[in-house]
Formats: sequence, structure tokens, C-alpha cells
Amino acid sequence: MSDFLVLAKKEIKNLMRDRKLIFGLIIVPLIVYPALGKMMQFGFESATKETHVAIVNFDDGKYGELLIRALNVTPNVTVTVISAGSVDDALRKALQENQNVLVVIPHNFSESIESDEAATVQIYGVFKEIGSGMRESVSEGRINAVINVLSEEIAKLKVQELGAKNPDAVLHPIRAESKSYLLGRIVDVPPTVVSQVLASQSYGLPLIVFLMVMITSQMSAGAVASEKENKTLETLLTLPVRRTTIVASKITGTAVMGVIAALAYMIGLKQYMAGFGTQTGVSLSELGLSITPTGMALFGVVVFLTIAFSLSLAMLLAVFAEDVQSANTVVSSVILPLAFPSFVLMFVDISQLPALWKYLLFASPFTHPVVDYRYLIAKDYTALGASIAYLAIVAGATLYVTARVFASEKILTARLGWGRRKGRE
Repeated sequence: MSDFLVLAKKEIKNLMRDRKLIFGLIIVPLIVYPALGKMMQFGFESATKETHVAIVNFDDGKYGELLIRALNVTPNVTVTVISAGSVDDALRKALQENQNVLVVIPHNFSESIESDEAATVQIYGVFKEIGSGMRESVSEGRINAVINVLSEEIAKLKVQELGAKNPDAVLHPIRAESKSYLLGRIVDVPPTVVSQVLASQSYGLPLIVFLMVMITSQMSAGAVASEKENKTLETLLTLPVRRTTIVASKITGTAVMGVIAALAYMIGLKQYMAGFGTQTGVSLSELGLSITPTGMALFGVVVFLTIAFSLSLAMLLAVFAEDVQSANTVVSSVILPLAFPSFVLMFVDISQLPALWKYLLFASPFTHPVVDYRYLIAKDYTALGASIAYLAIVAGATLYVTARVFASEKILTARLGWGRRKGRE
């Protein structure tokens, strides 16, 4: 077995022995994130499952009864008609009967409609306790939807009585038909739906990239700093092994753990985001967007080069730390400013930014996985290739500098005592 494989195997075993590390990087995201997603999904389902409506009708005309009948035939709505002498009395009864919403039909409701005046219906959200308010909000939306439909039907009847042959054309003389022009083809989908589909694909990616980068960087820095702190680095450097082999083995060992941890976070975050993801009913393939094996392979190279850069940079920074704690501080102080700008791409299209901001974002290697995923689904392999070339140059240069530092005596003498008190030995 070669020296590289022996050292890489040793590095992986050292990382695997740290149970706290394994628990935090793998077990937690696989349990906590899916659990949060399930709880959030349960909350949404509970809020949208059924609306309990209490109605008090002070109106003697026909339109009050018509509204009650309309609510009775509405899906997922249970109507309870209560008798009350006042609105306050009706609210107390609705609260006692665990109703979500109280609808108050005023005494002049039918009279106003028949007099061609606007009739007002009062809708009260009944909060039994201080909570999220999601159930009451959903219930109000359902009631408003029924009232809007009923209002439009009454308006059509009134317009028809005036002699209009097509009441709908009178009420809605202009109708908009929304479509999208995407990548050179017309898609029979409104732009709002297209934007929701694209947003659902890109919102989680910056967070996943950020977590992946921070995890691998902290592990890489900790591997070097622990060697210095435990005084085992000197022994390792005296072995008849090239120092570039030592650097490569440490990066490989940490990369294996980083990829495993990143996959765990991806799976966990996917389950978490599924709890509140927008259900558009339109997939990427229906928009003419798909991921080919070639594109996936190129994107895999992008992710690999990003991890390689973060690992080598973290190892380089850890050389200047005296212990694991100071190494984490140094790495966070450098990696965080580089990785955080990628979150801008959750809300802003990079093509709409000024040229200076665009170049600054592209200068950060951690921005490329986010942007390259959009190139991937758009099959823009030229842009993917250019991104890979840039990342290869940056990662290669960082690896070269790291190897040179490891080959010199600076690895033993460099110091940057972050967080260490003066006079502390």
C-alpha cells in the first residue's frame, strides 16, 4: 500500500473516532431536519384540513340564506349557524364551540344588495390561544374566496337583469392570458409559476453549499491544528514521506468525511424544505428544463473543485493557528465572508447586477456551485466549462501554496494566537 493511501486511511480513522463529530455532521441532519420538516408539514396539513365556521345571520332577506348555502357546499368547510343577540354574544359562543371563524351577516345585507349598494359581511378570526395563527388565516382565505364567488354571481344576475347578453364580458371586459418565453421556446405556464418552480430549485442550494463549505473547512483545519496541538505534526513530518503526499492524504481523508456530511445535510434539508415547499404542480421537465448525465458530471466537477479549494484554504489557514479553537476562529473569519455572498443569489438574478458586483460574486469560488446549477438546468455547458476552468485555477493555486508552506519550516513556526490570552502557555 502506498504512503498516500496509508496516511489517507489514518486521517479517515482519526476523524471517525470523534463521535461528537460524527453525531453533529451526519446523525443530527438526518434526524433533526426531517423531523422539523415533518412537524412543519403536519402544521400545514392541520391548518388546511378543515375550517369550522360559525355564522350568525341578522338578515331577514334571501341573500343571507344564499350565503349560508354557498358556505355549506364549500369543500373542507363545516358551517354551524348560531343564534345570538349581538356580535359579542356570537363571538363568545364561537369560542366555546371551538370555531375558527365567525361570519356575521348584518341586518341590512339583502336590503343593500337589492338597493344596488355594497353589502358588508364581517369575518372574525377566533383565536382560542396565542399560536401561529395559521389555521385562522387559512379559514379567512376560504371564506373570502366563497364571498368573492358569490358576489360575482350576484353581480352577473344583476347585469343580466339589465339586459346584457354576456354578463361576464361586461364585468370583465379585459382578460389576460399569461405565458412564458423560456430559453427560446414558448411555455404555456404563467411567469409567476415559472418563477416559483425556479425559486424552489435554487433557494436551498446556497444553504447547502454554505454548510458543505463550513463543514469541510472546519474538519480540514481541525485535522492540522490537532496535529500541532498534540505535538504529533513534528513526528509526522520526520517520516520518509514527501510533504505533498501528507497534504494530499489529509485533504483526501477530510474530503471523504466532507462529502458524507454534505450528503447527509442535502438529504435532511430536502426533507425539511419539503415541509413548506411551494406546490406548483409544474416540474422542470414540463418547462423544457432537465438535467442530462453530461451536465450532472460537469456539476460534480464543480462541487469537487469547490471542496478542494475550501479544504486547501482551511489547511493553509490552520498552519497559523496554535490549537483547534484558534483554527476554527481563523477559518471562520476568512471562509464566512467568502461564502456568505452566495446567499444574495437566493433573491437576485446575477445577470441583473452591476458589472462590479457581478465580478465580485464570480471571484468567490463558493458562488459558482449556485450559479452553475442554473447553467446546468439551462444546458449552458459553455458557461459550466468556463466556471470549471476558473475553479481549477483557483483550487490548483491554493493547493500549490499550501504544499509549499507544508514543505517549509513555516508549518512549525507560524503562529497566530487568536483568542489566546497573553502570558498563557
